[in-house]
Amino acid sequence: MTTQIEKPEFEGSYEVSEAARILQTDICIPDLNYRVRSSNLIRWIRYGLAHPKLVSTPGRQMVISFEDLISMRVIAFLRAMRYSFAKIRKAEADLRRVTEHPRPFATQQIWAEGLGAKDIWAEVGALLMVAGKHGQLAFAELVRENLINVHGLTFSEKRVADSWQAKAGIMLQPRIQFGRPCIEGTRIPTSDIAGMVRAGDRKDALALAYGITVEEIERAISWEEELAAA
Repeated sequence: MTTQIEKPEFEGSYEVSEAARILQTDICIPDLNYRVRSSNLIRWIRYGLAHPKLVSTPGRQMVISFEDLISMRVIAFLRAMRYSFAKIRKAEADLRRVTEHPRPFATQQIWAEGLGAKDIWAEVGALLMVAGKHGQLAFAELVRENLINVHGLTFSEKRVADSWQAKAGIMLQPRIQFGRPCIEGTRIPTSDIAGMVRAGDRKDALALAYGITVEEIERAISWEEELAAA
């Protein structure tokens, strides 16, 4: 039986292997060819970089939330940008202190200076904070143009990530289909579309039935093919 941590309804739910495949299709900078594996995610979780209650959950029973997925995405982005794991852990600890949130990487927009650069930045209102340097701040407009951010995220009024556009036309939202990848602007999981096409349904017929375009159908299929290959 799968063990889950206590969490609010509609928070999203992903097995670790599924989360690794989703992350592998993104990483923000795929030209670096940084590969995310389930073992990476489990190690990061063991170090307390997801919800603390997951630290002692057996790997095969581990199920993570949408906020955990976004936290893992931020870590994968920083690792792909060649930041050391020690620097990432220090930045996360600093943000946890400032935000008082168990998953601070899912509550702030995160920015990197570039490949292997020394500082990790987090957006705090109109300011950017250097995470890991005890709250050092700078005006965002002065430094943002030289930084690279973890793109595709939107945040709720409480500053918690509430959607991720993983690819053009593909959206993950914890309150829609329990966070499954869906065609943007709909509640249609991409896996459902791909499954129906594999079963023999025509793309144009599905587009007509669901009130979407053939291009959206093809994007869903392409996304699912990427997941399968990851």
